[in-house]
Order: sequence, then C-alpha cells, then structure tokens
Amino acid sequence: CSVTATHTINIKQTPVISFTSNTPVCVGSNVNFTNSSSSGIGITYNWDFGAGSVPANSTAQNPTGIKYNSSGSKTVTLTVSNEFGCSASASATITIKSTPVASFTTTAPKCMGDTVDFNNTGTITGVNYSWVLGDGSVPDNSPNENPSGIVYSVAGIKDITLTITDISSGCSATLTQPITIYPKPTVLFSSN
Repeated sequence: CSVTATHTINIKQTPVISFTSNTPVCVGSNVNFTNSSSSGIGITYNWDFGAGSVPANSTAQNPTGIKYNSSGSKTVTLTVSNEFGCSASASATITIKSTPVASFTTTAPKCMGDTVDFNNTGTITGVNYSWVLGDGSVPDNSPNENPSGIVYSVAGIKDITLTITDISSGCSATLTQPITIYPKPTVLFSSN
C-alpha cells in the first residue's frame, strides 16, 4: 500500500555578493567601494571595513570616503540580505600603503644675511625629501634631510614647505609652516 502527497515549496534566491575598491591607497586617503552585488527593493547592505577604518561600518550600497589610520592588509566584509531573510557574506583583503610623517623645526627667526638651519623631525628612513625654502633664500630648495646654512636676502614671513615621499609606497606627506626673517637696521651717520 502506498500514498503520495505533493506540496509546492518556494526556494528564495540567496543574494549574490561582489564588490571592488580603489585600493591600494595611502594612509589617510579616501577608499571608495563599488558594489555589484544583488540590488533592488528589500536589499540591505552591511559593511565592516576592518581595523583602523573611519567609519568602521556602513549600510550604504556604495560607501565612499572611508579612511584608514594605519597601513597594511585590511579585511573588508560585506553582508547582503534580501526581503525574504536570505543573506550572504563575502570578504576581501585590501591594501593600505604606508604614508610618512612630515614635521620640522628651524633656528628662525633670524636676521637677513644670517644662516638658518632646518631639522627634519618626521620620518627619516626609506624616504626622499623636497624642501621649498621661501622667497629670497639661497638656495631656494633642497633635497637634503636637514638643510643648513640657508641665507635670506629679503625680510618678512617665509612659508617653508617640506614634502617627504616614501620610496617603496610612493605615498607622501607635506607640511608648510612660516618662519620670520627680520630686516637688518640701516645705519647712517655723518660728521664734520
């Protein structure tokens, strides 16, 4: 003896997950994600951007402007859910390149004609330096880590710019800060 029963069941589609990013980028640069996962009414997205990210999470379909405060490999996870309660997750590893730190001190303020020295207090290994030393300086730029003996022939406030570039990552950091060069007094006298 046998009996047969037939029931219709409905299997809902599990979301498909796929995304890309504009990485690798330097620390502090914007990371943008392009989501090519399932889309439509009732689809929700939950992003976890991994260690050192600001913000740490997002529910946007295509999040942009994510920043990382440290370099290295970061694991990004996207979970996509649909209106039927089906969800899927996928992870990808992105690379954040190291960025040097630009910082310096100086012996200024000084008078016109006196020598001014600059001291790099930022990153010192595996980097190149580019100094722009301001109006009236001799020399007016330098590739040295610590330029010294710079002489100014014009008084005033000078904007000094240091750019440090990481040789391996190509990432750079720039700092501009002013120094003051005082005018020398004019001396005139006569006698009989």
